[in-house]
This record gives sequence, C-alpha cells and structure tokens, in this order.
Amino acid sequence: MKRLPRVVVLLATVLGILPAHAHHSWARYDGDNVITVTGSITSIEWASPHVVVHFTVPAANAEPTAWTMEMDPPTLLNRYGLRHDTLKAGMQVKLTGVPARSGAPMMRAVTIEVEDGTVYRVSSRV
Repeated sequence: MKRLPRVVVLLATVLGILPAHAHHSWARYDGDNVITVTGSITSIEWASPHVVVHFTVPAANAEPTAWTMEMDPPTLLNRYGLRHDTLKAGMQVKLTGVPARSGAPMMRAVTIEVEDGTVYRVSSRV
C-alpha cells in the first residue's frame, strides 16, 4: 500500500508532461507545404507559450475566412525585432508559414510582412 501514492504521483507527472510536449510539436502542421496568405488582423494574444494572431482572409464570391496563426514566444519575437505593439487590429499583413494538416484555417507562421513592407521572422525554424 505504501507504493500506491508513489505510483499515482509518477503516473500523474508523466500524464502531465505529455500534453505539454504535444503542444510544442509541429506535427499538426504540414511542413512540406509553405503558403502565403494576406489578411487583416482581428486580434492578437501576446502571451506565452506562443503569440497567436487571429486574422481574416477575403475570399472571392464568399465570406471572409477567419484564420489563426501561431508564432514563437514573446521573448523570441522581441529578439527578432517584433514588439507587442508592432501588430494592431485592423492592420493588413502578409503571412508565410505552414498550414494545418487538417485543412483548418490555421498556420504556424515563419514570417509576417506588415503594411510598410517590413518582414519579421516569427519562427525559430527559419
């Protein structure tokens, strides 16, 4: 009976690590296909572990599509020159990255080009 609490703690630790490892994986993205989309930022979540940008992409003869883009953590983005106040809702951007394998409108970004033509690296995998 004394071993049961240790086994439970060990099991809980291992199960707690697995989701964190999966979260940081690129497995959900199709690294063999690089795409570029242009859209308008709707909101930004500037927080760890990853900065997330929501944006809409216009579609010909259809409703605009809401996309989600995942970038590196804020500390790395700061090193690349991208600050928390660089991106703003309403800003037009061109995003290059790898799309979701599922076909969902989401991507892991590699670069982001802002309205003045500046291109920022937003991934450590460049």
